[in-house]
Amino acid sequence: MAPVLAIAFGLFVTGILLMIHDRRFPAGSEFDPWSVLFERLARGIGVLSGIALLGVVWHIFGSPWGHVLKGGLAIGVMVLFAWVGWSAVRIFVNERLEAEREANGGTTADTESEGFGPGATRLETLLPIFRNVVLFLIFAVVVMVVLSAMGVSVAPLFAGAGVVGLAIGFGAQALIRDMFSGAFFLLDDAFRRGEYVEVSGTAGMVEKISVRSFQLRHHSGLLHTIPFGEIKQLTNYSRDWVIMKLPIRLTYDTDIEKVRKLVKKLGLEMAENEEYGHLFLEPPKSQGVIQMDDSAMIVRIKFKTKPGDQFVLRRHVYQRVRDVFSANGIKFAHREVTVRVADAADDDMRRQAALGAVSQSEAERARGMSGAEIW
Repeated sequence: MAPVLAIAFGLFVTGILLMIHDRRFPAGSEFDPWSVLFERLARGIGVLSGIALLGVVWHIFGSPWGHVLKGGLAIGVMVLFAWVGWSAVRIFVNERLEAEREANGGTTADTESEGFGPGATRLETLLPIFRNVVLFLIFAVVVMVVLSAMGVSVAPLFAGAGVVGLAIGFGAQALIRDMFSGAFFLLDDAFRRGEYVEVSGTAGMVEKISVRSFQLRHHSGLLHTIPFGEIKQLTNYSRDWVIMKLPIRLTYDTDIEKVRKLVKKLGLEMAENEEYGHLFLEPPKSQGVIQMDDSAMIVRIKFKTKPGDQFVLRRHVYQRVRDVFSANGIKFAHREVTVRVADAADDDMRRQAALGAVSQSEAERARGMSGAEIW
């Protein structure tokens, strides 16, 4: 009779809580995570209530086994509410992350941005770390309560933990340095998940952030893991705005003033373009001649945009510049190398000397110019 009474009481408590659930949650919310969590909490409370009533009916609490049942119930209640607390934090974080992604237009990387696009928001970066910290704290509290319910004194454990912590602190100074450095970097908002950064010559998109390190995914696929304590200087390529500068090689007989006017007109037209004009923060304009090469004058065109959009706009700018210059008689210069070979015995020696001179010229050009600059 007692087990039936305990089961009935547990079902009664569960039913009361489910009635409260039905009033709080509208119809059709069966798959809502908060609704599912409340239902599971109600069932857990019902089970614990039935067990407690069974202990009262069978007079277990007054017997030598009473402390065992009390400890078991205390552990059950603690584990139940710890699980509910962790689930609530997890649901809250997941909902906030989803809301941030929708407000930020999604975090899916654009292949045309080459990894330089804007990353996640600061909240998207910090919330997963907050979730992990809460999980650690809940686990630590549950362990302490369970040990206390089992009759284990936790005071000596705290004292021992202090001594062990001091020993670990001396032996793991690098680990502690990494953890504190990471905390300050995140508080300073130096980088976020999804942003493209460079640390001591190592560049890549921030893919994962942990307690002591973070991972950079290079645009060629390499994955670099960098401890926070090793960061001396960090360059962020994904913040606010970027200026792209495009070098154009023109012949020496080119009218530079005409080029300036054509580029200015072209920039105004591109800024009004319905497809990509809104991506410009400042339209393309000419900076004039920046270098006199052996076979060309190098004119630079620059524009300002948001990080990640410069590569999309660069394609359109190059295409429009080619069309406008061709329509107005502006000629692009082609690289030429003149080689004078003295006292060569045969044609093979002259050919080898010419090839060596061309290779040297190309190497110098590669070192001097990368094709486009970002500032």
